[in-house]
Amino acid sequence: MTRAALIVATLAALAATVAAALHLSPALLAWPAALAAFAIAAAAGSSALALGGRDDLREPRHERGPSRLDPLPDDIVTRGVFGRVWLYALGAFAVLGAVPFLALARKPAPRGTAWAAGARLVDVDGRPLRADDVAVGGVETVFPEQHVGAPESATLLIRLQDDALRTRPDRIGWAPRGNVAYSKICTHAGCPVAIYRHESYQLYCPCHQSVFDVLDAARPLSGPATRALPQLALDVDAAGFLIARGDFTEPVGPDDWWRTA
Repeated sequence: MTRAALIVATLAALAATVAAALHLSPALLAWPAALAAFAIAAAAGSSALALGGRDDLREPRHERGPSRLDPLPDDIVTRGVFGRVWLYALGAFAVLGAVPFLALARKPAPRGTAWAAGARLVDVDGRPLRADDVAVGGVETVFPEQHVGAPESATLLIRLQDDALRTRPDRIGWAPRGNVAYSKICTHAGCPVAIYRHESYQLYCPCHQSVFDVLDAARPLSGPATRALPQLALDVDAAGFLIARGDFTEPVGPDDWWRTA
């Protein structure tokens, strides 16, 4: 019983460690970890019962000759076996102790949305938008064509004056004719960023009051959000419609959305 429980504990600890290293579902990490702890407890209980002495400790006395030691019953655990059992247990828990460090080492990776190169920007009614359809100072919720309502693809299209945007060197050309697009999903808790104040060029998340600077790549100015809203690179096709150059290059929404991707 003790050896079987220790084998189960060791295998379960290794399974939990592999699940953490491969960024699998938290459930696939928690169940093996719980099984390892349960198996260790079972091994401890089994060892404690085996170490208990018999109620009747009397032995027959031999009158002549040296004392004869009868072999120990199979259910008795000697000190050597007992020590090895808990050495295995210590090793299993040492392996399991690597799980938090593996989890902390994870980095968010974009899983992808419905945006793709050449996808036209459409409003909530599915109408494609031209570069001049949104007035300066206006804002529109847009989706990729044929994917209206796709939750992770919801994007805010904001029309600015041509020279207002403080364009970063690696994002030159992303906002044709003053049209700039940011993910509508707050990077703090995933709420929709639904308020735009044109006078201050700021986006507000109504859930926890995070504020983002529209002119500076949606950098967070205040509130609990610590990461900028991902920007969608835009272009204009031959017919004058706004199109995406590709998907978002940064994870959409809170970091923990992508930790099991």
